[in-house]
Amino acid sequence: MKGVLVASHGLMAKGMADSVTLFLGEDLPQFDYLCLLKTDSPEDFGARIKEKISELDSGDGVIVLVDLFGGTPFNQTLPFVSDKVDLIAGVNFPILLELLGTRSFMDNIDVQNLVGIGKDGLKDAKESMTSLNTDDDE
Repeated sequence: MKGVLVASHGLMAKGMADSVTLFLGEDLPQFDYLCLLKTDSPEDFGARIKEKISELDSGDGVIVLVDLFGGTPFNQTLPFVSDKVDLIAGVNFPILLELLGTRSFMDNIDVQNLVGIGKDGLKDAKESMTSLNTDDDE
């Protein structure tokens, strides 16, 4: 099973990890998070990422989900991207739930599919409601 690491600026990753337990329970193996704080240097954060990737990899690799493309969590993870380590920028709750909910019974995780799930999770409520009302009128 692939390990999963969520990394963010501030406490966002911690909040996502906490929220996921409402859906999937407290005991999530090979899952952790890292929060970049104002007092952290980029290099120290990179060392923590390297250590977490090593801890979470049981042989199947790790997927790292970060908050922002080009930000420190992304930049400090980028050197570790390989055949065993994937990196997705722009983490959102639908991606995290899908990944954690399905990884135990999937041999290969389709990273592009996860990105699509994240995009599909973004909705404009007004537009969605308008299209639902239009569909009802037909």
